[in-house]
Amino acid sequence: MTRIAKLTVYTASLNYAGGAYTFAKQRRYSSFTTTVLAVETDDGSIGYGEACPCGPAYMAGYAEGVLPALAQLAPHVIGLDPCHTAVVMREMDLALAGHELAKTAVDLACWDMLGKTANLPCYALLGGRLVEDIPLHRVVPLGTPAETAAHVAALRVKGFAHFQVKLGLGIDRDVATMRALAENRRPGEVFVGDANTAWRRDEALRVSNALADVDCYLEQPCAAYDACLSVRRHGRHPVKLDESLDSVGAVRRAVADDAMDAAAIKITRFGGLTRARIARDLCADAGVAMTIEDAWGGAITTAAIAHLAASTDPLALLNATDLHRYNSNDIAYGGPEVEGGVMRATDRPGLGVMPDPDALGDPVATFT
Repeated sequence: MTRIAKLTVYTASLNYAGGAYTFAKQRRYSSFTTTVLAVETDDGSIGYGEACPCGPAYMAGYAEGVLPALAQLAPHVIGLDPCHTAVVMREMDLALAGHELAKTAVDLACWDMLGKTANLPCYALLGGRLVEDIPLHRVVPLGTPAETAAHVAALRVKGFAHFQVKLGLGIDRDVATMRALAENRRPGEVFVGDANTAWRRDEALRVSNALADVDCYLEQPCAAYDACLSVRRHGRHPVKLDESLDSVGAVRRAVADDAMDAAAIKITRFGGLTRARIARDLCADAGVAMTIEDAWGGAITTAAIAHLAASTDPLALLNATDLHRYNSNDIAYGGPEVEGGVMRATDRPGLGVMPDPDALGDPVATFT
């Protein structure tokens, strides 16, 4: 039995390839700080994890908070067997309430180690490969109707057919944006209007009524869960929950309330794969379609997404996200292959990626 002997922490900037990433509530970023964690065992084996929030104002966790949280967790995970992922998660929960972002870095590194120890790709340990070609969605940043339509047209040429369209510039403009896209919709295309909690309940219903003849999802229309539930019950469109799904308990509640037609399963919201797979299985069992994704990240995060998506029931998988392709740089080699709007999980053991030492530079902390 191997034991965790050392944690080494690195940070790096991931630069958005589109210049400035813009979504509702005045949030606009051109780069994101990611944290990469190397978990080394007493026999010299190493597993790698990553945690990268989408800026400091999107979720409960920010980049500068990951290091002190890891410092708090380190004494409690050193000495544990990384292959016992549920044990590691339990000890982290006992040591530190919340801070799922930091726990994700540890958890992914442990899953990477488990796969390498078993000489199996992580998807095999998560249930087996059920999906070969994982359909991808691409985020369309906030913009005018014309800018949004041009962005979608460019993505369509590259083979993408699923589009998450950022909204939140006012009801009339949001309606105009979705109508402009509907005019040129191709067969089989999926459009999700994502307000990122920007609307009040009445505004969301007005948008849904105005777009009653447009085939699309509405994603997390309101900040409050109960408001989203009301939109789900009284609106004209299927509702996809995102920000409301911040724990396994929240997913269980949403399933019980029949609050969603689709769900965004972001791995860092659950503290890593150990609990994200539970959320995934709850949704799959309830017949809720899923986007398997994360807030942001490089090749390590995308590899985790690919392995979880590849082992998901294809009847429950709506799409996933190739986050490493959103950036103009990366922090690791061997990220999932992307071609023609689909992604494939690697067959290499573990997560199947290797950090780029030149991109990471010197560690910012080491815990032994």
